[in-house]
Amino acid sequence: MANDKKDFPFPPAERHQELPVEKYDLIINDFDFITSAACARKKKASVHFGHQASFPSPATPRPANKAFHGEYLLKHYVKATYHCGLHFEKYDDSIFLPVIKDGIIRAEPVNEGHITVYLPSYSDIQLFNLFRQLPAYRFEVFSPKKTAPYSEENVTFKPVNKSLFNTSLIRCEGIICGAGFETPAEALHLGKKIIAIPINGQYEQQCNAAALENMGITCLNNINNAFCKVFSTWIQSAPPERKNYSGSIGQSLEYIFSLPFKYGQPLMPVF
Repeated sequence: MANDKKDFPFPPAERHQELPVEKYDLIINDFDFITSAACARKKKASVHFGHQASFPSPATPRPANKAFHGEYLLKHYVKATYHCGLHFEKYDDSIFLPVIKDGIIRAEPVNEGHITVYLPSYSDIQLFNLFRQLPAYRFEVFSPKKTAPYSEENVTFKPVNKSLFNTSLIRCEGIICGAGFETPAEALHLGKKIIAIPINGQYEQQCNAAALENMGITCLNNINNAFCKVFSTWIQSAPPERKNYSGSIGQSLEYIFSLPFKYGQPLMPVF
């Protein structure tokens, strides 16, 4: 996360002048500054849609220590007439449950006993040295450094591949991952155990971790010498209540198309 407002990734202002948003009846924006700026300049109504669109609501969970620059970015990077957010729970009237891909929606989860791992901010050697201390368990680690599966002791490394990852997640006992949005949401929909570790310096992930902790999910600040003890307690615990995230698309679209749009409506944030 940037440490100064001037370091925020706001694109050059002149780029939004070329975007012909005035030619469209409805603008739906997924956290894009150029589209937001073009709508503001041309007084075109828009909907900010997606996970980041949940953060303008004060009801969305935050960590105990809020980060000023993180809050500023989440609230001001995209301005819109309306917000339609997605989050793990329906914290506000304009927030809906996650949109899950069809392959996960249609899947019938099973437990084949392995632990799926996706922690790209940690090196392969760090993860191997950690998981080899837990020889009674099998780990499937998805690594951006691997181009083919490779196994050593109780750890199998696999390349980052959507199909391979979906299969591993559907068949795992639990998952250890960052505190992003898509992967924890899919795991919750499948009823899998989760350990979430937010990437250092990513405020949005810290917010997600706060939300997951409120749901009873195990969240860690980092991997340290206490991990094996935490893992042993976690693996013996009951899985979380399985969530049903299959109806979000229809509900969020119904909300969007119920909004009182008029061509040329001025920019008026609703939160």
